[in-house]
Amino acid sequence: MRTNPKGPLFLCAIAVALMVLLCICEGIFASEEFVRSEQGSLSGQIRKFQLYTPANLAGAATIETGQANACQVDLECWARARNRKMAEEFTELVEMKLDITDRTATLRITTPRNAPWEGTNYAVKATAVIYVPPEIAVETRTRHFSLDIHGPLESASVENDYGEITVTDILRETSIRGTYNKVEVQNLQGKVDIETSYNSIRARDVDTRGEIAMFETLHGKIEVDRFKGQLEAVTSYSPVDASGISLIGGSSKISTVHSKIDLLIDELEDCKLFVTNSYGNIDVRAPEDLSAKLSLSVGRGGKIETNRILIRPTVLQRTSLEGTCGEGNSEIELEIDGIGTIVLEAR
Repeated sequence: MRTNPKGPLFLCAIAVALMVLLCICEGIFASEEFVRSEQGSLSGQIRKFQLYTPANLAGAATIETGQANACQVDLECWARARNRKMAEEFTELVEMKLDITDRTATLRITTPRNAPWEGTNYAVKATAVIYVPPEIAVETRTRHFSLDIHGPLESASVENDYGEITVTDILRETSIRGTYNKVEVQNLQGKVDIETSYNSIRARDVDTRGEIAMFETLHGKIEVDRFKGQLEAVTSYSPVDASGISLIGGSSKISTVHSKIDLLIDELEDCKLFVTNSYGNIDVRAPEDLSAKLSLSVGRGGKIETNRILIRPTVLQRTSLEGTCGEGNSEIELEIDGIGTIVLEAR
């Protein structure tokens, strides 16, 4: 009787494959965690605080106001690796350096280049809670971090990629730059400049004090609630929703494409407002006693509607309307490039 010589070889191959699979699974699923905590503090005449983190470390940082002339940091470093010893070694590679020079306190969280967790299934994260003196300037340069910054602070300058950003209670100037950031700001005064991409911007209780607020993103919604000053809000393929806004002096611009713009205006005083869209609707609700020169236009196939607002027209066509409300102290230009509907009505 003949035997099949491939049978034992086939069984051996299956056994080897199972052993390899088990090893791979063990590398992926068998892991342990380790947490290390560290604290630092300094005191002195502090007018500015800086935070720097490396690109190969993710995490979160909260910056809040505390005592005058004092800075305190609570840092927690978490790691997951093949075993507890390796996880502990990973946390020891994350160093905190806190110093002060020329009234500027600087916190640097450092890691080695080509850190051993890069390109692996292991993970290392840092969480920092930072207390700084009130009414100073704060500056951050981070990546893969979630940031919560709460004043009262004189100014905030934020550069961060791939992380949520929350900033509140800034007295003079706010600047936020990044990509893929969800941004929320509240209770800001003075100049505001926020730029992100592929995520939303939400702003509440902003008074520019004669300056301008600029909100710009790509493929992200812009929401503005309770605003006073000059406003520029630009996005694409996402809506713009602004309510409770008072546009005072200068020029304001609202723009998107292939989405909707909703504006609820409380006050319009000696300003120029330009609202542009492409293949999307524009809905503006303004005070009944609006005083402005109007220029409304849509593409062929679009339409213009006005409700409960008195206009003295100079040009009245199917796709365009020009005229004056009241004494015409401000200017409003609403334009849709393509098919869409413009609605201008009294609140």
